[in-house]
This record gives sequence, structure tokens and C-alpha cells, in this order.
Amino acid sequence: MDNNNGEPPCRRCVERGLSCVLNKSLQTLISERSQWKDDMHRDIVNMHGAVQDILKRLSMPALQPLKAPSTDDPQETSPYEDTVVGKVEDVGPSCDNSPKLPPQTESVQNVPIESLYQITRLRSLRAENSGDESKVDEGSDVVSKGIVSLEEAERLTRLYLGRLDHYAYSIANKFTDLQSIRRRSVALTNAILTVAALHDPDSNQLFGPCLRELKRVLSESMFVRRTDREYLRAMCIGSYWLSDISYTLCGHAIRRAMGINLSSNYYRVLNDGSEDAADCLRLWYMLYICDQHLSILYGRPTTIRIDDPSLQGWERYLEVRVAVEQDRRTASQVAIMVIMGSVREFFERHSRNTQTLPQSLTEHIASFDHQIDRWVETWYTHLRRRDDIGDWPSKGVLLHSNLARLHLHSHIFRGLAKIPIPHYFRSSASSAVSAARTIVEVLLSDTDMCAGLVGMPHYLHTMVAFACGFLLQMTTKHDGDLVQRTQVHDLINRLVAQLRLMPTGKYHLVRFMAEGLEKMVEASMRTPTQAAAQLFNGGFQYMNEQHYGTGSTATQMDMLGGTAAAQQNDFGSGNDSFMIPDFGLPNSFLPFEDPVFRTSDFGYL
Repeated sequence: MDNNNGEPPCRRCVERGLSCVLNKSLQTLISERSQWKDDMHRDIVNMHGAVQDILKRLSMPALQPLKAPSTDDPQETSPYEDTVVGKVEDVGPSCDNSPKLPPQTESVQNVPIESLYQITRLRSLRAENSGDESKVDEGSDVVSKGIVSLEEAERLTRLYLGRLDHYAYSIANKFTDLQSIRRRSVALTNAILTVAALHDPDSNQLFGPCLRELKRVLSESMFVRRTDREYLRAMCIGSYWLSDISYTLCGHAIRRAMGINLSSNYYRVLNDGSEDAADCLRLWYMLYICDQHLSILYGRPTTIRIDDPSLQGWERYLEVRVAVEQDRRTASQVAIMVIMGSVREFFERHSRNTQTLPQSLTEHIASFDHQIDRWVETWYTHLRRRDDIGDWPSKGVLLHSNLARLHLHSHIFRGLAKIPIPHYFRSSASSAVSAARTIVEVLLSDTDMCAGLVGMPHYLHTMVAFACGFLLQMTTKHDGDLVQRTQVHDLINRLVAQLRLMPTGKYHLVRFMAEGLEKMVEASMRTPTQAAAQLFNGGFQYMNEQHYGTGSTATQMDMLGGTAAAQQNDFGSGNDSFMIPDFGLPNSFLPFEDPVFRTSDFGYL
């Protein structure tokens, strides 16, 4: 056609005086129909792939393959490729093509990275504003892969939701069954089944494979920018119970939570009373609890600042309409962790340049002790009995108060390995011994607390082990004074017998604690005056060897390809700062990540 802009009438028709009617050529019709077929085929492939994924996650039979011939273009055959509705400018995978605001409408940026973002539009410079319900962990869970049968998975899920979750302040109570979890998150499914397998005496063969898959899923998502709530929930659950990966999971989860400003949900809850915001805030509180647990165990600074408004303002949160019983339990734990965090920071500041603590700290120690008393008065009568875990909530207040007192008063032993206890610290020394003894006695005498040995977080198991080690240490120097050696041996032997009766998996901490504590008592009974390092090496080294497989028996770490070899210090600080020089212990005596808590940071050496 020879005309202007391709519009009728054409020059030929004008010259001949004919009317000009434009008809589509056959080639045009074929091209348009081909484009329509391509678009329709792509849509069908996408829908087929989505349905296949749903069926796979539900462990249902797959659809038959598509009968329509597939295109040679791999971009069009992938069921998970984004369907392009219209043509858009390709700006590269790392750039933001969102509309740019004119300079006069933009406020001055007070965060330097925002200025660079406005200039370059690189997505990698801006934290993802996520935390919503969108899924980010595509893939197959342990059920889809056939690692755990559907029947076993449902049984383990019932164990977790029906019992274990209540020890974690019902962090996953929004879910009712396995399918509701699998629909939401692969990572969360794997985390729940791994933790349940750890606690179930009939699932020893499942724990290793489940843990491997959990680590694989979480590690593969390390560099995925988007995160969602269930991904954070999975890491919370792993950090709370899985001692050998807890430190890594907690640190990564907190960084991701900070990246999406998860703590800001505190203000959303106060202003809107949003249930959605409350769920996010519960995750934030759980991360803080895990962070404090690990800070105490490892003797390291916390990641979350103690002056965070959401932590200091937990009382206001309990006043909103969406707060429920689980929130009171969570708030009680946040409150005691704030106190213990203050204790750790206080002694860190006042013991850097001194081997022993000065007398001037006695008033501060008494003040912290009074704070613990007030915490008990506030919470002991306010936490209700539960059908699933009995009176664990209120009795747990007493357990945590004694753990806090042991943590507080044991600091006075710092630097006293070769000198007598000063008279002004005698009261604190007695309080530390009394707290340690009460911790063990309550686990032996109370049914609810004893049952909690299978369900409580690894932080509590470690603190129980620390209490036992502390009492045995006292027998080497203060027998007949602060402690009676035979009574301590009898007390710990009874605990060992109780630990062996607990119905749990063979990789659970109570198994290693029982064997290790028995070795420690035997060493103490044979040579009660031996050096503390020799005494503790007898039991702690045993726990370390049994877990990490220096013997002939395959262990969890063998299955995972892990190692507990001590790392060389590459930072020029002389001795490894994570070692325990006072005892000469290896980095690990329980199945923890590289270094376990530094015993010397508790002060009794």
C-alpha cells in the first residue's frame, strides 16, 4: 500500500476513482493467530505447573503431562516464569523501574544509602519491605521428597502443635495441622518436623535427614532478598530448640527481621490493635528471647539493643485487645531477659580491668536481686495453668528466677580461684549455691517441671548443666562450708537417673547430659581434692566425644558432616577467646555450635 501512514484511500484507488477498503492479509491473520496461540499456551503451561505444585505439596497424584507440543523456548516452558502481560522496558534484574519522584517532592534523605538508591535505583541497596504473607521458599519439603512419610509427618506435627509449641509461647498456634503448615512454608514445615523428631523417641532415624533438609532450605535462602513471616518463624523454632545451629539461625533471623523493621509492629499494635501486627510482634519478642538466651550461654553481646522501645514497653502491649494468655507468658520472659541482659552488661563494664570484683558492687548486686524478686511477685500468680503443660507457666517463673540468681551471684567468684571469698560477698556466694541447688531439686520433685525436660528450650538444659557443674565445683573448694559433697553427689546422681527415664530421642540434650554428669560425679568421688580442670574435663569431654563421634558410634554430627574441631585463632588475640582457660575445656561439651558458653563469664572461677 502506497499512502501516508498506511491509511486508506491508497494512491492507486484515488487515481482510478475507486473506493478503498483495507483488508488484513492472510499473513497478518496467521501472525495474530500464532501470537494468540502462544499466549494461550503459555498461560496453560503456567496453570498446569501451578496445579502440579499444589498437588505435590499435598502429596497427591500428579497431573498427566500436557499433550500440547511445547515450545523450544525454555523461557516459555517454565511454569514459574513471570507471565509478561505487556511490553516493558528491560531495566535489568537489579534495578528498580518504579516511577521517580521529582526532586521537589522528595524530602531530604537522612539515611545515606537512600541517596545512592535514588541515584542508581539498584534494588540491592534497599531492604525489602516484606514480612507479609507472600511465599519466598519455593521448593519441596521433607514430605514431598519422601524423607518423611505423610503418616509420620502428621504424627510429628501433632506432637509439636499439641505439646512442644506451648513451651515456645505458642509461636505456631495459628496453624492447626500439617497441611496448613505445608501450604504456607517449606522452611517452617521442615523446622517443625525436625524439632518434633528430636523429641520423639520413635523418630531417631528421621532427625538427621530432617535437619539436613532444614539446613539446606535455610542456607539456599541466605541471599534471597525477600523474606516472609513463616521463614522467620522457622528460624525462631530452630534457634529455640536446635542447639547445634541456634547461634547461626538466631543471628541471621534477627538481621532479616531488622531489614523489614519487624519491631515497628509494636506501634501498629498499639495504634490499630491489628492481629496481623501482633503476630509479627510475637516473632520479634521470640527473637529477642533467643538472642538473650544465646548471649548468656556464649558470653557474647546481644544483637538486639536492650533499650528497644518494644522491649521496654511490653506492659503497654498487654493492654491492647489482641493480647492473649500466650502474650503474658512471652512478656514475662522478655521482662526477665531484660533484667539478665542488664546484669550481663553491668558486669561486662565493671570487670574489664579487674580480676576480682570490688566491694562497691555489692549494692548493685542487691539491686538486681531485688528486681528479680519483683519479677517473681508480678508473674507467679498471673500465669495460668494449661491442660497441655500443666502449671509449667507459673512454676517456670520460679525456675527462671533461680537461673537469674545463679547468673547474677556467680559473678562474685570471678578471680577467687586461689583466694578465700571476701566477707562482703559471702551472702552472694550462699545465694548462688542455693539457686543452683533449687534448680536441680525442682526438676526432681515437681511433676510438671520434670515433664518439661522434654520440651523446654536448649537454653534451660544448658543452665541446668551449668548449675550441676557449679555445685560440683563448689565441692572441690568449699566442702563443709557452702556445700556438702555427699549431698551434691546424691542430688546430681538422682538427676542423672531422672534424665535417663525421659521419653525423648537419642540425640536430645538430656541423653548427653545424663552420661556427662555421671562421669563428672564419678571423677569427683574418686579424687575430691583434684583440680577443677581435671574434674570437669572428665564429664564435659565425655559429652563432647559422645556427641561429635570420636568413638565408633555414628552421631548426629557425623550424619550432618559437621565437625567440632577447635578453630585456630586468626585474629591475633593470643589464646582463643572462646576457650575456657580456667578449666582447660574444649570448645564444646554439649552439642552446641562451635564454642559453647564460656564458663568463666559466669564468674565462679
